[in-house]
Amino acid sequence: MIEENSSQPLSIGEVAPEVKEQKKCREDLCNAMKNIPAMAPEDFRAEVERIKAAYEASVAPPPEYAELLDKQFAEAVKCAGEKIREMEVRQEAFEKLQSELQRLLTDELVVKSDLEKFDSDCIKVLGAVPPEFTEASVALRERLAAEEALQAADTARAEALMEELKNLTAAEDVAPLRERKSSIDSEFKTLQHLPQPVRKRFQDVSHKASQKISRFFEELDLARWESYTLKQDICGKIEEMNSAENPDCVKFAKELQELRERWKTLGAVPKEKNEEVNARFLEASRQLQHKVDEFFSNRRQERKQAAADKLALIEEAEKLASSTQWNATAAAFKELQAKWKTIPRAGNEENELYRRFRAAADTFFNARSAYFSEREKKFAAIIQCKEALIAEAEALTQNDLRRARQLREDFRNAGNAGKSENALYERLKAALDKFFEARRAVFSEKESESRNLIAELEQLSSDPVANMGRAREIRERLQELDCRETAGAVKKASQTFDAALSESRKKETRAKGDLGREVARELALSVDKLLAGESFGFTPPAAAEVFPKLSSAVKLISAAVEGDAKALEKLNRQIAAARQEHERICSELEKLSGAQDAEADNLAAALQAAIMGNFAKDEARAAAQAIDPNKLASEYLNAGILPSEELEASFSRFDAAMSRI
Repeated sequence: MIEENSSQPLSIGEVAPEVKEQKKCREDLCNAMKNIPAMAPEDFRAEVERIKAAYEASVAPPPEYAELLDKQFAEAVKCAGEKIREMEVRQEAFEKLQSELQRLLTDELVVKSDLEKFDSDCIKVLGAVPPEFTEASVALRERLAAEEALQAADTARAEALMEELKNLTAAEDVAPLRERKSSIDSEFKTLQHLPQPVRKRFQDVSHKASQKISRFFEELDLARWESYTLKQDICGKIEEMNSAENPDCVKFAKELQELRERWKTLGAVPKEKNEEVNARFLEASRQLQHKVDEFFSNRRQERKQAAADKLALIEEAEKLASSTQWNATAAAFKELQAKWKTIPRAGNEENELYRRFRAAADTFFNARSAYFSEREKKFAAIIQCKEALIAEAEALTQNDLRRARQLREDFRNAGNAGKSENALYERLKAALDKFFEARRAVFSEKESESRNLIAELEQLSSDPVANMGRAREIRERLQELDCRETAGAVKKASQTFDAALSESRKKETRAKGDLGREVARELALSVDKLLAGESFGFTPPAAAEVFPKLSSAVKLISAAVEGDAKALEKLNRQIAAARQEHERICSELEKLSGAQDAEADNLAAALQAAIMGNFAKDEARAAAQAIDPNKLASEYLNAGILPSEELEASFSRFDAAMSRI
């Protein structure tokens, strides 16, 4: 079949079947080399050699395929070689780890960390711990786990014992530590599965506890002598107070009580000193207590007299409590308060007596404060009102003349503001004076500026067209100034300027109209000749450039004279458009002049039309009045070219209508 197919002609781009077979064979070998499965290094290498031999023995396809396939196969062989080297390295590492595991299994001193390191090395090199390694180390792992459990239990118990010993050592009372220490030490000795660091820590804790017990016995004897010394100091302090020339018995009574309480808190003294120090303390405290009791007996008599004196002041204060003589009574109360301060305290009655005295004073002073507070509120309201009037006066503008005159009257009607009245009035007066002075100054400046502008506007009337911009600025400024003194002069100067401007514009319009008519007439003659079919030489008028449509007509006439038929056609269209424009403008002007005459001559007809509901006539009149004849005249100058006869007729209509407006 292959030979038959190979003898048949092939189409362009088609590959021969035998070439396809050769190409496929080598592609399969390349794929086999790329997809070699994982196996022992010896088998792996043998498989690589077998595929290489098969590739070399296969029939090579044509060069255009062989080169690419050879390259792919060489790359696959290279990758296979790298895999072989990787597997050899892995096998070597596997053997080393296997030897290490055998060593661990035979070593009696191995610990859990050794086995954990071995597992870590397996994962790092092989990616995981091989199952055969795990099976071989089962017994070792179980033994280490049992030892770890015993060690954890003993360690936990050791930690509890250490914590208890620490707490007993830290406590102030040494008795519990003395009772428990030996039991803790004995129990610790029974713990056999402990790491060395735990044993070392327990020894440190136990040593500190022993040191505290030793210090306790040393300090116990010292404490007794210290108590003896402190009690002697207490006796000396009481004896010193007994010998004072001017005793402060209140202070001494308090200190004696404090010294007695302190005596109770001190511990025992050495037995040989106990009777001596107790007898000294009892005698000294008895003498001081007698002096204190005598002092307080005398003070009770003084307080009784003070209570009577203060009661008399209270009765006098209660009589004054309802007085409305504010100044005199306030002075009397201040005198009573001064006397009260000179009288000693009345003991337990002091607070009640002072409450009654203070209540009487508060009654008067509260009423006095309420009176003055109400008066101050009234003054405050008046001050606030006058402050607002002053603020308004300070904010007045030039247009507030009437309000400025009213403010002074409102200020007087607001009432008296007490001590602030004079100062407030001076502020209002200053604000109003400032307002009127500023107003006079502004009016003076306005009048001066207005007269200067009027004079300038009168001067601008000599050439109104050139000075229109400045005249507009002057008029706007005069309107802003709105000076009453110069209002007549402003109106007169404005009328003079407007009249001059109107006359100047009329002259300009007439001159421009005369020029336009002259140019139009000259062009109309040329149009007549063209329309008549005559041949002639055409010289454009120089002034035609001033008028856009006439200038356009000049170009068309020049081209038509040269024989340009399209130019002649355009000229005819332009003449037709100009004819309509002339008709429109003349008609508008005639309507405008006719509407003005009708309004002057026949007002009764308009009234009759309105009564009958014919408002269209009024609307037409309003539209006619809205037409600007000056604008129509300006448009007429550029209405376009006509033949001579039509042009003259249009001029006549235009002049007639304008003469009636």
